[in-house]
Amino acid sequence: MRKYWQWGVGVLVLGAGLWWGGWASDSEGEGGWVVAKTAQPARGEVYLVLDLRDGTTWDEAQDLGRRYGLELEYNSQHSRANALFVAPVAEDEAQSLVDSLRSEPLVEAVEPNYNFQLIEPQRVESGVKGGAVSLGKGAPNDPLYKYQWNMELIDAPRSWSWSQGAGSVVAVIDTGVAYKAEGERPAAEDLAQTRVVAGYDFVNDDNEALDDHGHGTHVAGTVAQSTNNKLGVAGVAPQAAIMPIKVLSGAGFGSLADIADGIRFAADNGAQVINMSLGGPIHSSVLGKAVAYARSQGVLVVCAAGNESRPRPSYPAAYPQALAVSAVDSKLELAWYSNYGEQIDLAAPGGDSRRDYNGDGMVDGICQNTLNPADTTEQGYYPFQGTSMASPHVAGVAALLVGQGITAPQELERILKASATNPRWLKDKNKKGYGAGIVNAQRATALAAQLGYWRLGMALLVLAALLLPLSRRALSRSQWLGLGGGLVLGASGLFLAPGDPLGSLIAWGPWRYGFPAWDLYLFGPSGHGNLLFYSALVPVLAAVGAKFQPRMWSLAAGFSCGVAGHLLYEALWPSLQLALLPGCCQGVWLVVNGLIAAASAWYLAAKEPESAE
Repeated sequence: MRKYWQWGVGVLVLGAGLWWGGWASDSEGEGGWVVAKTAQPARGEVYLVLDLRDGTTWDEAQDLGRRYGLELEYNSQHSRANALFVAPVAEDEAQSLVDSLRSEPLVEAVEPNYNFQLIEPQRVESGVKGGAVSLGKGAPNDPLYKYQWNMELIDAPRSWSWSQGAGSVVAVIDTGVAYKAEGERPAAEDLAQTRVVAGYDFVNDDNEALDDHGHGTHVAGTVAQSTNNKLGVAGVAPQAAIMPIKVLSGAGFGSLADIADGIRFAADNGAQVINMSLGGPIHSSVLGKAVAYARSQGVLVVCAAGNESRPRPSYPAAYPQALAVSAVDSKLELAWYSNYGEQIDLAAPGGDSRRDYNGDGMVDGICQNTLNPADTTEQGYYPFQGTSMASPHVAGVAALLVGQGITAPQELERILKASATNPRWLKDKNKKGYGAGIVNAQRATALAAQLGYWRLGMALLVLAALLLPLSRRALSRSQWLGLGGGLVLGASGLFLAPGDPLGSLIAWGPWRYGFPAWDLYLFGPSGHGNLLFYSALVPVLAAVGAKFQPRMWSLAAGFSCGVAGHLLYEALWPSLQLALLPGCCQGVWLVVNGLIAAASAWYLAAKEPESAE
């Protein structure tokens, strides 16, 4: 497939001067929904994209436009909250208008509406046909898993005892996802059991973000292909949900405005991870601002580094708020096409469709179920290559961590990098383009689980402060057991028991987590950080209850110490964002409530009669 790097200005989108929800006019003011979807600018015209200050009203935008002779229109129906506008201008006036508009207080960024493209993934080889095969121990029962050397390389199957990504949402900002049939285009059969949440098609202004190319579906399959369903292939995080966001046309191109709109849509609608296997060489303030916005909203942005064999990643991967992912082949060597350099954050399998290094009978691309880009009326199992294929491996591992309750992007990034592996012969990994190393699912999920050690350790420090009042009494064996059991219950839970048979019970019970994280079991990652759990409320109630049930005082005291340790650890090394609290207040809330929980434990240890058993 030829590589199309067409940089210029204009918008590759459909329609001309369409109105959202019917005809509107300037007189409608704030209620007007004017949406620009022009296939091509008129001869001698280009489009500008204006990212105005959030909260800018329609009337304020129109007043700005009148002063500069611009017909400002929302880029999409979702652009109102983000104040993202586009406007056609004469080509010979574009640069002077950009220079003038940058000085306007309402304008945060303005530039030509550049075209971006998918990061070319393949040569596409013929699809393979499924059939029953003998699978190794621990492998899923998907018959074509034997071709997924990439899943073994990142140790995905061993990570699934820790997490399968349940409750996490990964936005795939791409060409769409073939999660259902449309006209002659079929659904990808091996996505039938994959959960799909509401997304949006910014190319056609449609709520159904369906694929008309095949690239986005392939990417989505790597993240969360239906797994252990005796069909096709596996995905990294099989219980994660996909949010399909279409910003690229069937030809693989999309506008800057649509991509920026799509990023903000994902951040505002519940995605915890964004994958973008698209890019270009031009820095864009509008795009950089959108990536920074997503990160500020608690979303990890994972991007393909690009396939130009250059010593720097493309954009948006090059922005500091994004994770740039390079590609390796089945021999762990940096793929011949991959961009590299010191800005690379991680490496992941991207494959090489030119040859079969491992001798499994298929070229060493990344095999997933998708539409055939050469004929989208066909679906099958195709080995693609590229950093486009590497990026969703990292997004999928991030989804596994989200399923374990790690939702803060800085903590996700830390764990992904700290758990990455490097070939023994690799010395200067940054120069070679590996970043922190090759992503490893098993090591990442195990490291996330081991946060329980640190929470328990902090709880032991809190308990140490009780040694003075406890030393004044002779504790029975049952009281020591109650104290220890309550400590584990409040601080960490049974966090190191992922395997069968006991692990199956623990993995799906709240007792796997310390009490504050029980909201993860009850409400999922989207409800994680509930203030009722991440507070001293329950320890205080337990202390009050122990006054009426003296036999429970040691359990209540240990539990209060455990919760205090958990909250104080979270205050110092945050792994999630608390609900309803701005980030600046989170640490204060956790410290205050941690100290109150510790005070409850002190009260129980100091005041409870020694005769209580």
